[in-house]
Amino acid sequence: MNIKLVKHEDLDKTKWNSCVHYATRGNVYGYWWYLTNTVKEWDALVEGDYESVFPLLPMNGSTLMPPDTIKEIGIYSINILSMSRVKAFLDAIPSSYQRYNFMLNAGVNWPTDTTIKSSTVYNHQLLLNADYESLEKNYLPRVDQQMDLARENRLILNSNLKPEKVADFYRIHTSDTTMNINHNFHAYQRIMYNALHRGNGFASGVMNEKQEYLACGFFIFSHGKIMRLISNVSPRGIEQGANTLLFDMLIRGNAGRPVLLDFNSFVENSFAKDFGAKAVPQYRVVSGGR
Repeated sequence: MNIKLVKHEDLDKTKWNSCVHYATRGNVYGYWWYLTNTVKEWDALVEGDYESVFPLLPMNGSTLMPPDTIKEIGIYSINILSMSRVKAFLDAIPSSYQRYNFMLNAGVNWPTDTTIKSSTVYNHQLLLNADYESLEKNYLPRVDQQMDLARENRLILNSNLKPEKVADFYRIHTSDTTMNINHNFHAYQRIMYNALHRGNGFASGVMNEKQEYLACGFFIFSHGKIMRLISNVSPRGIEQGANTLLFDMLIRGNAGRPVLLDFNSFVENSFAKDFGAKAVPQYRVVSGGR
């Protein structure tokens, strides 16, 4: 298996995007436009003539760690991601990276014979190929309770939001505990505008009668998934069922389509479970790699 390290300035953008686009386990995070709007430069491991690629996103000179705006990253390949291929890529990570903190893309089988250590985490996804009535039957009772609150408070959905509004709402109401909120605020705007320009992103918000936003979100369609890029709810919105209305309308509007709603939520008690979303295992590599 011919895997080589390629410096950022030597990467072929067209071949890179083609590989990510047709990857069997692809996601929007791997596209050139997404990466360049979050990280200035990165090197990569490339197999053959861009049959497989693996972006190496450094936090500093010795730690392999993507920014907060990239929840999962990993090996994009037009070939089957066998354990041997995954192992070959992991083993090819330069020894200059002494610490790791990244999550591999969903669906990757972890090789049993690698010396690199990993732990299992769970994202939450909901298949929307059934009609809305069938999907609604899998809602937990508290979804109905929250929807009653939304109706009582006459909340309405509005999709005429600009990225600045979604990002500003994030900065005010995020529960992020990192020190990178200001950086994320600008990065999310760049990502949202790029997704809108490509026609595969959309914003949604929930307002009350005073046109006060109580919940805002932005979603990107890619690789058969509608992925939650970002969503937040205000304290008043929690009390009035705004976030539940936001996602119920998203499910209602896309019911019957052969797509996954990717809640992009890796917390155990995820809000996504209220809608019947299933836990999907993924692998995270943290601390010393080898």
